[in-house]
Amino acid sequence: MASRMQVAAYVADRLTDDRAGAVRSAAAWLAAKGQGRQARYLARDVAQVLSARGYVHARVTTARPLAGEARREVERFIKEATGGRELELETAVDPGMIGGITIETPGQALDASVRTKLAHYIEGATS
Repeated sequence: MASRMQVAAYVADRLTDDRAGAVRSAAAWLAAKGQGRQARYLARDVAQVLSARGYVHARVTTARPLAGEARREVERFIKEATGGRELELETAVDPGMIGGITIETPGQALDASVRTKLAHYIEGATS
C-alpha cells in the first residue's frame, strides 16, 4: 500500500498534464483508505513535493489589487526567498488589512500587514 508521500509524489507528477485526474486519484486513494480527513495533509505534501522540484504556489493578500511592477517585485521576492524557478501566484484583496502584504507558501508565511502591526502595537501598549 502506498504511503501519503508516495501518493503526493504521484499527484505532483500528474498535475501539469491532468490536474483534475490527479485530484480525483488522490480523492479516490483517501476514500479507499477511509482517510478523508487527511486531504489537507495530502495537499500540503503535494505542495512540498512541488516546492522541492522548484515549483512554488504562493497566496498573496494585499489591501488593494496587486498589479504591474509591484506584482513583478513580489514575484521576484518569493522566487528568491523560496529558491523556486516556477511560481503560481494566487492573489486576494482584503481592504481590512489597511495596507501591507501577507504571503503564504508551503512551509512559510510572512505577515507584513498594517492590521497585524497595529494589533502588535496595541497588544504591547496594553501589557
